[in-house]
Amino acid sequence: MADHIDPRHFIDSLLPVVRQCAQASLIFYGQVADIGKAADTSLTGDKAQDASTAFTALDSGLQDILLSVVLQHFPDVRCIAEETTSLKRRFAGSRSTYAIILDPIDGTLHFKQGDASYHISLGLARDGIMEAAIVARPDEDKIFTAIRGEGAYLHIGNRHPRRLRLPAKPRTRAAFISSKARQYQPLTRPLIEPREHPIGAALVLTLLAEGELCAYLTRQVEVYDVGPPSLIAEEAGARCFLKNGRSPRYSSRRKFSHYMAAATEELATHLFAVVRAGDKEKKI
Repeated sequence: MADHIDPRHFIDSLLPVVRQCAQASLIFYGQVADIGKAADTSLTGDKAQDASTAFTALDSGLQDILLSVVLQHFPDVRCIAEETTSLKRRFAGSRSTYAIILDPIDGTLHFKQGDASYHISLGLARDGIMEAAIVARPDEDKIFTAIRGEGAYLHIGNRHPRRLRLPAKPRTRAAFISSKARQYQPLTRPLIEPREHPIGAALVLTLLAEGELCAYLTRQVEVYDVGPPSLIAEEAGARCFLKNGRSPRYSSRRKFSHYMAAATEELATHLFAVVRAGDKEKKI
């Protein structure tokens, strides 16, 4: 069992295969059949359940391609991944402090329809804390990388990577408040301007890192959805947190009941107040 995994080694080992998978996936963007899975009936919102049923052959294929490389370099890690595939089962029983967090296609509904960005999301966590992340946005030829304490970087094509740093004052009031958290949307105004489309945690958190959004609030979100892109956002200067104010721990496959991110402490305080007020109104 590995006592230590160098986050840089993780990035160097997986970045080339993520880039190849991203390029290959574009061939099927908007042109792949849905082979279906049952809807997650615990979700609310008019699009959330539809999105949960979207499953393409490429989801499982990309997952096993990425996991095959993980097995070559880091065979003893645990694995928290969206799809149940043969290679994922190879990680069963591991007691490592390290875990691979993987969503082969975040935004499968958009990938199937070809109407908005989707992401390939991969990360390394230790004791539930994200240490390294690679998130690709293939339709824009963008790859985001981050190592804890070393910053977040945007790679576009063959250009030199650019470090992402959020300004002290957000340049936008646009925020993503999901359909699953629609009850809070009116309370966020006028400080921020909520929207709930297009969907995808990786899209939202990378847009936050780029400064295109200033805040994020959702409910019942999976660890593999938010884990890797959360590090991109945090290393750019954002804060990711839960309803209790604590930092998320990405250590098991369990949904976060509430998940928030904010570009500034002022906005983080605002989201806290919104959730408290919204929950109080619901009880009344």
